[in-house]
Amino acid sequence: MSINVSGIVLEREAKNEVQPMIETDNVAHEREAETMIEGSSEAPKIKKHRGPTKKTDIHARTLEERTPIILKCYGQPIGPTPKDVKDLSRFLGTIARTTENAPLNYVDWPSVPTHDQIWEYVLEKFMIPQEGRSWVLETVNLSWRGYKSKLKKMYLEAVEKGSNLDKLYELVPEDELKDLISYWNTSPTKEQSKKNKRNREKLDDMHTMGPSSYAALRHKLKQEYPNKQEPSKAKFYRESRIRNLKKTYKTSYGNTKANM
Repeated sequence: MSINVSGIVLEREAKNEVQPMIETDNVAHEREAETMIEGSSEAPKIKKHRGPTKKTDIHARTLEERTPIILKCYGQPIGPTPKDVKDLSRFLGTIARTTENAPLNYVDWPSVPTHDQIWEYVLEKFMIPQEGRSWVLETVNLSWRGYKSKLKKMYLEAVEKGSNLDKLYELVPEDELKDLISYWNTSPTKEQSKKNKRNREKLDDMHTMGPSSYAALRHKLKQEYPNKQEPSKAKFYRESRIRNLKKTYKTSYGNTKANM
C-alpha cells in the first residue's frame, strides 16, 4: 500500500502495515563523519561547514550542455572523469532534498511515486544510458534516507531544548513535516530506531572515499597497470580506506589497520 500525503502514514500504522524507516547517515554513499581525531587526546577543532551542496550550475544546464556519463558493470558510473562522477553523485543528493522530486512523508523508498520523474529530470542534466537508472535511483534513495535522518536529529534537538521548529518548517512543507513527526513518535518506529543505532555503532571499518563509488575506484586503480588488470583485493581495500591526517573521523582506525 502506497503512503500518500497528510495523515496516511498514521492510517497505515493503524492497519499494522508499518515498514520501519531505516535510520542512516548515508548521503549518496555511506562514509565517515568527521568527529574525532584518531590517535590524539586533543578535542577536535570546530569546523565551519559550507552547508548542503546545491549544484545550481548543474540544475541550470540545458540539454545541449549535458555531461555524458560512462558506466561500468552494474550500471555504476566511472567517468569520463572522477569529477564528473562526483558531480553526478552530489547532484543526486540535491534531488533527494527537493520534496517536489522526493517527498519525505513516505515510509520507504519503493512507495515514493516519483521514480520516473527523478530519472527523467536526471536525463535532462546528464547523458546516462538506461542501464544507469537503478544506480541513480538507489543513490537518491540513500541520500533521501540520510536527509530524513538529519531532519529527525534536528527535530529531537529542538524538542530537547524546548525550542520551536521554525528551521524545520523552512526546509520541509508543513504537511510532510507533520506526517514525519507523527511517524517518528510511534512506538514501533522508536524501537526500530534504537535497534538501528545499535547496529550502526558496530560499524568500525568504513571506507573513506566520500562520494566516489567502488566502481570508480576500481577503474582508477586498473589504469595504473600497463595491462589494465583488476587490482588485488588487498590493494583495493587499502586504497578505499586511506585517511587524511588533517581530518577527523567518526570511528577508530584500529580494526582497519589490523586488517591491512
